[in-house]
Amino acid sequence: MCKKTIIAQRNNIAITQYVNCKVNIWRRGMLMRFTFEQFEEFAKIASKIEFDNYLEYAPDGIEIVILSTPYNDIYLTFTREELHNFSSAIDEAIFMQNVYRFVHH
Repeated sequence: MCKKTIIAQRNNIAITQYVNCKVNIWRRGMLMRFTFEQFEEFAKIASKIEFDNYLEYAPDGIEIVILSTPYNDIYLTFTREELHNFSSAIDEAIFMQNVYRFVHH
């Protein structure tokens, strides 16, 4: 079994890394699991989204952005604040991954 380490946490988002295994993104009611390479690719996209450039409206009229995932037909929706927290958590997770790589290699 791999050892789990929390590498980022913002409000209802946590990102955990299992040493030499996988990266998990935990968000209320959802868990996404990535290889390290998949996470890096997803992070490149997720951390660069500008809310105003991708603004849509949910059925209830709330402003959101929709983010595709590596899984066909599964999308994430975010309000402005949620996207900010998500992007910050992704950035922190990438930073911590680099710290762990540096320390362990």
